[in-house]
Amino acid sequence: MHFLKVGLLFASSTLSRLLAGLVVVKIIAVYIGAQGLGQLGQFMSLMSMITMMAGGGISSGIIKYVAEYQENPVELRQYVGAASMVTLIASVVLGVLLSAAAPSISTWLFRTDQYTHVIRVLAIAQVAIAGTNFFLGLVNGQKRVRTFAFISATGAVAGAFGVAIGSMYYGLTGAMYGLIWMPACYFLLLLPWSRLGLKWEWAQFKPIWEKKKIQQYLGYSLMLLVSVLTMQMSQVFIRKIIEVHDSWTGVGYWQATAKISDAYLSFITVVLSNYYLPRLAALRTREEMKWEIRTVYKFAIPVLLAMAGGVYLFRDTIILILFSKEFAPMHGFFTAQLIGDAFKVAAYIGGYVAVARANTRIYVAAEVYQATALVALCYMFVSRYGAIGATYAYCVNYVIYFLIVQFVLQRYLRKSGAV
Repeated sequence: MHFLKVGLLFASSTLSRLLAGLVVVKIIAVYIGAQGLGQLGQFMSLMSMITMMAGGGISSGIIKYVAEYQENPVELRQYVGAASMVTLIASVVLGVLLSAAAPSISTWLFRTDQYTHVIRVLAIAQVAIAGTNFFLGLVNGQKRVRTFAFISATGAVAGAFGVAIGSMYYGLTGAMYGLIWMPACYFLLLLPWSRLGLKWEWAQFKPIWEKKKIQQYLGYSLMLLVSVLTMQMSQVFIRKIIEVHDSWTGVGYWQATAKISDAYLSFITVVLSNYYLPRLAALRTREEMKWEIRTVYKFAIPVLLAMAGGVYLFRDTIILILFSKEFAPMHGFFTAQLIGDAFKVAAYIGGYVAVARANTRIYVAAEVYQATALVALCYMFVSRYGAIGATYAYCVNYVIYFLIVQFVLQRYLRKSGAV
């Protein structure tokens, strides 16, 4: 019941973000079309990479250690200070590198350097995004579910408004600026709340050089860096494969299908990352972990299947509402995509154990497999079936990945003793 209660709170904030995001998608579809959406997808991947890497990519680590040491003020202060230090250093380094490489990144993604200035704005804005990641980690680590829900919903509306204005008045470039605004605007909400809501003094956020704890955080940085250089980069390569064997319009159809998946899956993934992960991190025995995993499977999978079924049944209506008649050819993209979604989430429920246990080796191996297999399968299927082949590749990839995760998880849980 507690899982359901927390799930409803997260679902309410996610619904607000989803509705705001759907309005944005509609405006983008109308003003820049399928071809523009395909090109914008490349910038979305860049944004995802920068958003995750901003501040060192230690959000999961902050959640884990804040949740684990809530009752130990001395250790908690040191972990927060070490997280602040990593965030500060990483922000400066990432900002300098991104700004210097902006012309090359623009040319690689879009075959033109005309978006160099947009990428340099992102280099500055990622400092605020880093702050967002830091403070959200504190909120989630302390299990402030209501606070997270409120900030998440409010920030989503403010962010979506910026994307909508940029798309309507400045086209593709404006949409890019709006995407930069979306994650950065949360910082304006989190900064005052972290002082007033947590009732912490500003000194408690002061960076501290704690070598051992910084090294612990760097383990999470490595895991996230692998994610960025695998799954997000794989999205870039997949778009390039589709563009070569089909067209930018085909990329737009695939991108639109993926956005619909992201939208409804967010109801499940937000609960997993912000409730399930801290719970796993706090557990001390494998028996407790088995019970927690079974409980999450019991509630999450039926909800997921119901959502996927609804999307499939009403896919034509969804296409018209969210996009336009121009996107009607993506009707056939849904079958394989939705099957892949189900296996993906089922695999991630088991895969979160590696994150909670900070098992870098297994996590890195899993991320590398997902990305390389997906790109390879996409090349095989897209070259034969066109853009829709990317959904076939996605489905096959996550069926195989689910089987691998279950094999590894069962072997891990069969061991006895504390974890």
